[in-house]
Amino acid sequence: MLCLLNAETYKLKKSKSFYVCMAVTAAFILFMFSTIFLMDKIQKEKIADPSGSFSVSIKNNEPTSSGSLWDSLHIMDMLQEAFSGDSIGCILCIFISIFVIREYSSGMMKNIAGKGCSRSSIYLSKLFASILATILIAVTGIAATLICGWIFMGAQAFDRNFWKNLPVYIILQMIMITSLSSLFVFIGELSRNLAAGIAIGICIISFPALLLNVIDLQFADHAFTPSQYWPVTRIAGCPFEGFTTGYWIETLLVAAFWIILTTAAGIWHFNKTDIR
Repeated sequence: MLCLLNAETYKLKKSKSFYVCMAVTAAFILFMFSTIFLMDKIQKEKIADPSGSFSVSIKNNEPTSSGSLWDSLHIMDMLQEAFSGDSIGCILCIFISIFVIREYSSGMMKNIAGKGCSRSSIYLSKLFASILATILIAVTGIAATLICGWIFMGAQAFDRNFWKNLPVYIILQMIMITSLSSLFVFIGELSRNLAAGIAIGICIISFPALLLNVIDLQFADHAFTPSQYWPVTRIAGCPFEGFTTGYWIETLLVAAFWIILTTAAGIWHFNKTDIR
């Protein structure tokens, strides 16, 4: 198992797609900040022009008709915005699909299984390497957000409350990203086709969240929220303050459920099907 894990981490270090996905993640964060920078610049120009009026609203913040748009934003808003969309999830899905499925198409997986290695160990080593990669990609996004925040928003955006909540927010997100990675590895093992794996992964990111949001409306008068038990929506809805023990326990249970379910199903399928 240890030899397989070392081999997978070596493949990860040599993987061009891994570094490309990290760069794309950082570029996405830069694009997000640049877009707001341009919006802020346009707003200031419109305010300076008495013949026109202009206002911008982001999420739950009130529209601003004067001053800077950055005044209505907090650095944690930007972090939450980075994880709330489908972009980061799509990047993770594409990377894991390439990392897992390419060994089927190249015949490498057949050679590894033919050397007498336990199929469960092969699957788990691939899963651990994929989780490590997705955490590093997510950390790249967080680091890019902090750097861009310092450049665009200034050092005053990083107050004491931010540094207090940031580690907790990161840990919660990494827990759920681990469960999401496990799901993508299972999809890759199940499909064993690059196009199918990426397509199914993107659908998994987008459509269940929309369906669950509709189901949430049926429980509007209850404390139960079905969408919060799906990894994608839980990542998007992770709070950045006011963390409770109940939320911690619920997050751990949700992540454990999806990790155990997808890992067990993936190992079972890997053991029962032939490798071509």
